[in-house]
Amino acid sequence: MTRNILCLSSDTGGGHRSAAQAIIEALQRLYPDTYRVEIVDALLNYSPFPFNRMVYWYRPFVNEGVHLWKWMWKSTAGRRRTNLLLTLAYPYVWSRVRGLFQRPEPDAILSVHPVFQHIPLRMARKLGWRAPFISVVTDPVSVHPVWLYSQVDLCLVATEEARRLALRAGIPAGRIRVTGMPVSLKFTRGVHDKLTLRSRLGLEADRPAVLLVGGGEGMGPMFSIARAVARARPPAQLCIVAGRNEGLRRKLEAVSWEIPTRVFGFVTNMPEVMGACDLIITKAGPGTIAEALIMGLPLIISSFIPGQEEGNVRWVVEKGVGVLAKRPSTIAATVRRWLERDAGLLTQMSARARSLSHPQAALDVARAIHELINARARSSTSTRVILPDLGLPTSTTSSSPWRR
Repeated sequence: MTRNILCLSSDTGGGHRSAAQAIIEALQRLYPDTYRVEIVDALLNYSPFPFNRMVYWYRPFVNEGVHLWKWMWKSTAGRRRTNLLLTLAYPYVWSRVRGLFQRPEPDAILSVHPVFQHIPLRMARKLGWRAPFISVVTDPVSVHPVWLYSQVDLCLVATEEARRLALRAGIPAGRIRVTGMPVSLKFTRGVHDKLTLRSRLGLEADRPAVLLVGGGEGMGPMFSIARAVARARPPAQLCIVAGRNEGLRRKLEAVSWEIPTRVFGFVTNMPEVMGACDLIITKAGPGTIAEALIMGLPLIISSFIPGQEEGNVRWVVEKGVGVLAKRPSTIAATVRRWLERDAGLLTQMSARARSLSHPQAALDVARAIHELINARARSSTSTRVILPDLGLPTSTTSSSPWRR
Protein backbone atom coordinates (compact mmCIF):
# COMPACT_ATOMS: atom_id res chain seq x y z
CA MET A 1 0.00 0.00 0.00
CA THR A 2 1.35 3.41 -0.99
CA ARG A 3 1.50 5.98 1.78
CA ASN A 4 1.13 9.68 1.08
CA ILE A 5 3.26 12.46 2.58
CA LEU A 6 2.39 16.13 2.17
CA CYS A 7 5.64 18.13 2.14
CA LEU A 8 5.37 21.86 2.91
CA SER A 9 8.13 23.97 1.41
CA SER A 10 8.77 27.14 -0.57
CA ASP A 11 11.39 28.29 -3.04
CA THR A 12 12.73 31.06 -0.83
CA GLY A 13 16.31 29.99 -1.35
CA GLY A 14 17.26 26.64 -2.83
CA GLY A 15 18.06 24.80 0.38
CA HIS A 16 14.51 23.89 1.40
CA ARG A 17 13.60 22.15 -1.86
CA SER A 18 17.03 20.48 -2.02
CA ALA A 19 16.50 19.03 1.46
CA ALA A 20 13.01 17.81 0.50
CA GLN A 21 14.34 16.15 -2.64
CA ALA A 22 17.14 14.48 -0.68
CA ILE A 23 14.60 13.06 1.79
CA ILE A 24 12.39 11.80 -1.05
CA GLU A 25 15.41 10.16 -2.66
CA ALA A 26 16.25 8.45 0.63
CA LEU A 27 12.68 7.25 1.17
CA GLN A 28 12.65 5.75 -2.32
CA ARG A 29 15.95 3.99 -1.76
CA LEU A 30 15.07 2.54 1.64
CA TYR A 31 11.35 1.85 1.05
CA PRO A 32 10.78 1.48 -2.72
CA ASP A 33 7.18 1.98 -3.90
CA THR A 34 6.06 2.74 -0.33
CA TYR A 35 5.78 6.54 -0.29
CA ARG A 36 4.35 9.18 -2.57
CA VAL A 37 5.51 12.66 -1.57
CA GLU A 38 3.71 15.78 -2.79
CA ILE A 39 5.83 18.94 -2.43
CA VAL A 40 3.66 22.05 -2.09
CA ASP A 41 4.93 25.62 -2.20
CA ALA A 42 2.58 26.73 0.56
CA LEU A 43 3.80 30.33 0.58
CA LEU A 44 3.18 30.87 -3.11
CA ASN A 45 -0.07 28.92 -3.43
CA TYR A 46 -1.78 29.03 -0.02
CA SER A 47 -0.77 32.31 1.63
CA PRO A 48 -2.34 35.78 1.36
CA PHE A 49 -0.52 38.93 0.29
CA PRO A 50 2.22 39.88 1.11
CA PHE A 51 3.40 36.41 2.22
CA ASN A 52 2.71 34.88 -1.19
CA ARG A 53 5.17 37.35 -2.76
CA MET A 54 8.11 36.23 -0.63
CA VAL A 55 9.10 33.68 -3.28
CA TYR A 56 9.92 36.64 -5.53
CA TRP A 57 11.09 39.06 -2.84
CA TYR A 58 13.41 36.77 -0.88
CA ARG A 59 16.48 37.04 -3.11
CA PRO A 60 16.30 40.85 -3.46
CA PHE A 61 15.78 41.04 0.30
CA VAL A 62 18.88 39.02 1.17
CA ASN A 63 20.99 40.77 -1.48
CA GLU A 64 20.06 44.44 -1.95
CA GLY A 65 17.94 44.68 1.20
CA VAL A 66 20.28 42.75 3.48
CA HIS A 67 20.18 45.32 6.31
CA LEU A 68 16.38 45.25 6.36
CA TRP A 69 16.44 41.46 6.34
CA LYS A 70 18.89 41.44 9.26
CA TRP A 71 16.62 43.77 11.25
CA MET A 72 13.54 41.64 10.48
CA TRP A 73 15.26 38.39 11.44
CA LYS A 74 16.78 39.62 14.68
CA SER A 75 13.77 41.69 15.79
CA THR A 76 11.53 38.61 15.60
CA ALA A 77 14.06 36.08 16.96
CA GLY A 78 12.48 35.64 20.37
CA ARG A 79 9.95 33.00 21.38
CA ARG A 80 7.46 35.45 22.87
CA ARG A 81 7.69 37.80 19.88
CA THR A 82 7.35 34.88 17.48
CA ASN A 83 4.30 33.54 19.28
CA LEU A 84 2.70 36.98 19.33
CA LEU A 85 3.27 37.49 15.60
CA LEU A 86 1.91 34.05 14.77
CA THR A 87 -1.15 34.63 16.94
CA LEU A 88 -1.83 37.93 15.18
CA ALA A 89 -1.28 36.40 11.73
CA TYR A 90 -3.53 33.37 12.28
CA PRO A 91 -6.93 35.03 11.62
CA TYR A 92 -5.54 36.87 8.57
CA VAL A 93 -4.05 33.80 6.85
CA TRP A 94 -6.81 31.35 7.83
CA SER A 95 -8.94 31.56 4.69
CA ARG A 96 -6.01 31.07 2.31
CA VAL A 97 -4.10 28.44 4.29
CA ARG A 98 -7.30 26.45 4.77
CA GLY A 99 -7.17 25.63 1.06
CA LEU A 100 -4.09 23.53 1.76
CA PHE A 101 -6.30 21.02 3.54
CA GLN A 102 -8.90 20.61 0.79
CA ARG A 103 -7.37 17.26 -0.16
CA PRO A 104 -7.49 13.74 1.30
CA GLU A 105 -5.65 13.52 4.59
CA PRO A 106 -2.11 12.18 4.03
CA ASP A 107 -0.30 9.64 6.18
CA ALA A 108 2.09 12.36 7.38
CA ILE A 109 2.84 16.07 6.98
CA LEU A 110 6.48 17.02 6.50
CA SER A 111 7.70 20.61 6.82
CA VAL A 112 11.11 21.71 5.54
CA HIS A 113 10.45 25.46 5.79
CA PRO A 114 10.48 27.66 8.91
CA VAL A 115 7.05 29.29 8.49
CA PHE A 116 5.16 26.00 8.10
CA GLN A 117 5.10 24.69 11.66
CA HIS A 118 2.75 26.55 13.99
CA ILE A 119 -0.10 27.69 11.75
CA PRO A 120 -0.40 24.63 9.43
CA LEU A 121 -0.31 22.24 12.38
CA ARG A 122 -2.91 24.24 14.32
CA MET A 123 -5.16 24.32 11.27
CA ALA A 124 -4.70 20.62 10.55
CA ARG A 125 -5.79 19.71 14.05
CA LYS A 126 -8.69 22.18 14.00
CA LEU A 127 -9.93 20.62 10.75
CA GLY A 128 -9.68 17.10 12.18
CA TRP A 129 -6.49 15.87 10.59
CA ARG A 130 -4.55 13.54 12.88
CA ALA A 131 -1.63 12.78 10.54
CA PRO A 132 1.74 13.02 12.34
CA PHE A 133 3.51 16.32 11.75
CA ILE A 134 7.27 16.16 11.15
CA SER A 135 9.56 19.18 11.07
CA VAL A 136 12.98 18.99 9.39
CA VAL A 137 14.97 22.05 10.45
CA THR A 138 17.35 23.03 7.64
CA ASP A 139 19.13 25.81 9.53
CA PRO A 140 21.76 23.87 11.48
CA VAL A 141 23.10 26.45 13.93
CA SER A 142 21.20 29.77 13.99
CA VAL A 143 17.63 28.48 14.32
CA HIS A 144 14.87 31.10 14.37
CA PRO A 145 12.12 30.31 16.93
CA VAL A 146 9.54 30.10 14.14
CA TRP A 147 11.10 26.72 13.24
CA LEU A 148 10.33 25.25 16.67
CA TYR A 149 6.78 24.37 17.72
CA SER A 150 6.17 22.29 20.80
CA GLN A 151 3.23 20.37 19.29
CA VAL A 152 5.09 18.72 16.39
CA ASP A 153 5.23 14.94 16.55
CA LEU A 154 8.85 14.78 15.46
CA CYS A 155 11.52 17.49 15.12
CA LEU A 156 14.61 16.49 13.13
CA VAL A 157 17.58 18.81 13.53
CA ALA A 158 21.10 18.88 12.14
CA THR A 159 23.00 19.87 15.26
CA GLU A 160 23.32 19.53 18.98
CA GLU A 161 22.96 23.30 19.24
CA ALA A 162 19.65 23.12 17.37
CA ARG A 163 18.53 20.30 19.67
CA ARG A 164 19.13 22.49 22.71
CA LEU A 165 17.12 25.30 21.12
CA ALA A 166 14.28 22.87 20.39
CA LEU A 167 14.28 21.75 24.02
CA ARG A 168 14.12 25.36 25.20
CA ALA A 169 11.18 25.91 22.85
CA GLY A 170 9.24 23.24 24.72
CA ILE A 171 9.57 20.28 22.35
CA PRO A 172 9.89 17.12 24.48
CA ALA A 173 13.27 15.41 24.22
CA GLY A 174 11.67 12.20 22.97
CA ARG A 175 10.38 14.00 19.88
CA ILE A 176 13.74 15.50 18.88
CA ARG A 177 16.32 13.65 16.79
CA VAL A 178 19.76 14.84 15.68
CA THR A 179 20.13 13.48 12.15
CA GLY A 180 22.51 15.85 10.38
CA MET A 181 21.77 18.01 7.34
CA PRO A 182 20.03 16.01 4.58
CA VAL A 183 21.84 16.26 1.23
CA SER A 184 21.53 14.24 -1.97
CA LEU A 185 22.52 10.59 -1.81
CA LYS A 186 24.89 11.31 -4.70
CA PHE A 187 27.27 12.40 -1.96
CA THR A 188 27.20 8.93 -0.34
CA ARG A 189 28.66 7.30 -3.45
CA GLY A 190 32.35 7.14 -4.07
CA VAL A 191 33.80 9.29 -6.83
CA HIS A 192 36.91 8.79 -8.91
CA ASP A 193 40.27 10.27 -7.99
CA LYS A 194 40.91 13.95 -8.68
CA LEU A 195 43.01 13.34 -11.80
CA THR A 196 40.26 11.29 -13.44
CA LEU A 197 37.56 13.77 -12.48
CA ARG A 198 39.55 16.73 -13.76
CA SER A 199 40.05 15.00 -17.07
CA ARG A 200 36.32 14.29 -17.37
CA LEU A 201 35.45 17.91 -16.62
CA GLY A 202 37.91 19.42 -19.03
CA LEU A 203 40.28 20.62 -16.32
CA GLU A 204 44.07 20.32 -16.29
CA ALA A 205 44.88 17.09 -14.49
CA ASP A 206 48.11 18.19 -12.77
CA ARG A 207 47.03 21.62 -11.51
CA PRO A 208 45.18 22.28 -8.19
CA ALA A 209 41.60 23.44 -8.73
CA VAL A 210 39.69 26.17 -6.90
CA LEU A 211 35.89 25.85 -6.96
CA LEU A 212 33.72 28.99 -6.89
CA VAL A 213 29.96 28.57 -6.39
CA GLY A 214 27.03 30.82 -5.57
CA GLY A 215 24.25 28.31 -5.03
CA GLY A 216 21.86 27.12 -7.69
CA GLU A 217 21.07 30.71 -8.68
CA GLY A 218 24.66 31.94 -8.95
CA MET A 219 24.19 34.56 -6.23
CA GLY A 220 26.68 37.05 -4.85
CA PRO A 221 29.68 38.91 -6.31
CA MET A 222 30.97 35.84 -8.13
CA PHE A 223 32.38 37.76 -11.09
CA SER A 224 34.43 40.10 -8.87
CA ILE A 225 35.73 37.18 -6.82
CA ALA A 226 36.67 35.17 -9.90
CA ARG A 227 38.51 38.09 -11.46
CA ALA A 228 40.40 38.83 -8.23
CA VAL A 229 41.52 35.21 -7.88
CA ALA A 230 42.62 34.98 -11.50
CA ARG A 231 44.55 38.27 -11.35
CA ALA A 232 46.40 37.04 -8.26
CA ARG A 233 47.73 34.20 -10.47
CA PRO A 234 47.83 31.43 -7.85
CA PRO A 235 49.35 28.10 -8.96
CA ALA A 236 45.87 26.78 -9.69
CA GLN A 237 42.96 26.66 -12.09
CA LEU A 238 39.47 28.03 -11.55
CA CYS A 239 36.27 25.99 -11.74
CA ILE A 240 33.22 28.30 -11.62
CA VAL A 241 29.62 27.10 -11.30
CA ALA A 242 27.30 29.94 -12.31
CA GLY A 243 24.12 27.93 -11.68
CA ARG A 244 20.98 29.19 -13.38
CA ASN A 245 22.46 32.68 -13.71
CA GLU A 246 22.83 32.72 -17.50
CA GLY A 247 23.91 36.37 -17.55
CA LEU A 248 26.77 35.60 -15.18
CA ARG A 249 27.78 32.54 -17.19
CA ARG A 250 27.96 34.48 -20.44
CA LYS A 251 29.91 37.30 -18.76
CA LEU A 252 32.41 34.81 -17.33
CA GLU A 253 32.80 33.00 -20.64
CA ALA A 254 33.69 36.28 -22.38
CA VAL A 255 36.73 36.89 -20.15
CA SER A 256 40.32 36.30 -21.23
CA TRP A 257 41.55 34.59 -18.06
CA GLU A 258 44.99 34.89 -16.47
CA ILE A 259 44.88 31.27 -15.25
CA PRO A 260 43.12 28.20 -16.72
CA THR A 261 39.39 28.63 -16.04
CA ARG A 262 36.37 26.42 -16.69
CA VAL A 263 32.88 27.91 -16.46
CA PHE A 264 29.78 25.76 -15.85
CA GLY A 265 26.11 26.67 -15.71
CA PHE A 266 23.71 24.65 -13.58
CA VAL A 267 25.21 21.23 -12.82
CA THR A 268 23.68 17.95 -11.65
CA ASN A 269 27.02 16.26 -10.90
CA MET A 270 28.19 18.42 -8.01
CA PRO A 271 29.93 15.51 -6.19
CA GLU A 272 32.18 15.05 -9.23
CA VAL A 273 32.78 18.81 -9.55
CA MET A 274 33.67 19.08 -5.86
CA GLY A 275 35.76 15.92 -6.04
CA ALA A 276 37.90 17.44 -8.79
CA CYS A 277 38.75 20.49 -6.67
CA ASP A 278 40.98 21.25 -3.69
CA LEU A 279 39.09 24.06 -1.96
CA ILE A 280 35.81 25.91 -2.32
CA ILE A 281 34.74 29.56 -2.24
CA THR A 282 31.05 29.80 -1.34
CA LYS A 283 28.38 31.64 0.58
CA ALA A 284 27.46 30.13 3.94
CA GLY A 285 24.47 28.06 2.81
CA PRO A 286 24.07 24.99 5.04
CA GLY A 287 23.57 22.55 2.16
CA THR A 288 26.75 23.60 0.36
CA ILE A 289 28.74 23.51 3.60
CA ALA A 290 27.46 20.01 4.36
CA GLU A 291 28.37 18.84 0.85
CA ALA A 292 31.83 20.42 1.04
CA LEU A 293 32.50 18.65 4.35
CA ILE A 294 31.60 15.29 2.81
CA MET A 295 33.99 15.94 -0.09
CA GLY A 296 36.76 17.17 2.22
CA LEU A 297 36.95 20.70 0.80
CA PRO A 298 38.38 23.52 2.96
CA LEU A 299 36.04 26.51 2.78
CA ILE A 300 36.48 30.19 2.10
CA ILE A 301 33.14 31.74 3.11
CA SER A 302 32.62 34.80 0.91
CA SER A 303 29.25 35.95 2.29
CA PHE A 304 26.38 34.96 4.55
CA ILE A 305 22.76 35.90 5.10
CA PRO A 306 22.47 37.78 8.42
CA GLY A 307 20.53 35.81 10.98
CA GLN A 308 20.15 32.26 9.78
CA GLU A 309 23.66 31.80 8.32
CA GLU A 310 25.75 33.61 10.95
CA GLY A 311 26.10 30.48 13.06
CA ASN A 312 27.31 28.51 10.04
CA VAL A 313 30.22 30.92 9.59
CA ARG A 314 31.13 30.76 13.26
CA TRP A 315 31.13 26.96 13.19
CA VAL A 316 33.30 26.72 10.06
CA VAL A 317 35.90 29.03 11.58
CA GLU A 318 35.84 27.50 15.08
CA LYS A 319 36.21 23.95 13.76
CA GLY A 320 39.17 24.89 11.60
CA VAL A 321 37.71 23.84 8.26
CA GLY A 322 37.63 27.29 6.68
CA VAL A 323 37.74 31.07 7.00
CA LEU A 324 35.52 34.07 6.40
CA ALA A 325 36.83 36.46 3.72
CA LYS A 326 34.36 38.96 2.28
CA ARG A 327 36.58 41.14 0.07
CA PRO A 328 37.54 39.66 -3.31
CA SER A 329 41.15 40.77 -2.76
CA THR A 330 41.26 38.98 0.62
CA ILE A 331 39.78 35.84 -0.94
CA ALA A 332 42.39 35.91 -3.70
CA ALA A 333 45.22 36.39 -1.19
CA THR A 334 43.92 33.48 0.91
CA VAL A 335 43.77 31.18 -2.11
CA ARG A 336 47.32 32.05 -3.11
CA ARG A 337 48.67 31.67 0.44
CA TRP A 338 46.99 28.29 0.96
CA LEU A 339 48.25 26.88 -2.33
CA GLU A 340 51.76 28.35 -2.27
CA ARG A 341 52.76 28.13 1.39
CA ASP A 342 50.13 26.20 3.37
CA ALA A 343 49.69 22.90 1.50
CA GLY A 344 50.00 21.04 4.80
CA LEU A 345 47.24 23.16 6.32
CA LEU A 346 44.96 22.38 3.37
CA THR A 347 45.55 18.67 3.89
CA GLN A 348 44.72 18.97 7.60
CA MET A 349 41.55 20.97 6.93
CA SER A 350 40.44 18.46 4.31
CA ALA A 351 40.81 15.53 6.71
CA ARG A 352 39.06 17.48 9.46
CA ALA A 353 36.16 18.33 7.14
CA ARG A 354 35.59 14.69 6.21
CA SER A 355 35.67 13.66 9.88
CA LEU A 356 32.93 16.19 10.67
CA SER A 357 30.64 15.28 7.79
CA HIS A 358 27.46 13.22 7.82
CA PRO A 359 26.72 11.85 4.33
CA GLN A 360 24.00 9.51 5.67
CA ALA A 361 21.79 12.28 7.06
CA ALA A 362 19.00 11.97 4.46
CA LEU A 363 18.81 8.23 5.12
CA ASP A 364 18.55 8.83 8.86
CA VAL A 365 15.76 11.36 8.28
CA ALA A 366 13.92 8.86 6.05
CA ARG A 367 14.20 6.12 8.67
CA ALA A 368 12.85 8.42 11.38
CA ILE A 369 9.87 9.41 9.21
CA HIS A 370 9.14 5.78 8.33
CA GLU A 371 9.27 4.63 11.94
CA LEU A 372 6.95 7.39 13.10
CA ILE A 373 4.38 6.67 10.39
CA ASN A 374 4.48 2.96 11.28
CA ALA A 375 4.13 3.75 14.97
CA ARG A 376 1.12 6.00 14.31
CA ALA A 377 -0.48 3.33 12.11
CA ARG A 378 -0.11 0.78 14.93
CA SER A 379 -1.55 3.12 17.50
CA SER A 380 -5.29 3.47 16.97
CA THR A 381 -6.23 4.72 20.42
CA SER A 382 -3.38 6.98 21.55
CA THR A 383 -3.55 10.66 20.58
CA ARG A 384 0.21 11.01 21.00
CA VAL A 385 2.57 8.30 19.79
CA ILE A 386 5.47 7.29 22.00
CA LEU A 387 8.30 7.24 19.47
CA PRO A 388 10.28 4.02 19.15
CA ASP A 389 14.03 3.87 19.47
CA LEU A 390 15.17 4.76 15.96
CA GLY A 391 18.85 4.30 16.62
CA LEU A 392 19.35 8.07 16.40
CA PRO A 393 20.55 10.24 19.27
CA THR A 394 18.29 12.54 21.24
CA SER A 395 21.56 13.94 22.51
CA THR A 396 25.09 13.88 21.21
CA THR A 397 28.55 14.82 22.35
CA SER A 398 29.78 15.33 18.79
CA SER A 399 31.30 18.73 18.09
CA SER A 400 29.85 18.82 14.57
CA PRO A 401 26.49 20.31 13.62
CA TRP A 402 26.44 18.15 10.49
CA ARG A 403 27.35 14.87 12.08
CA ARG A 404 25.70 12.51 14.53
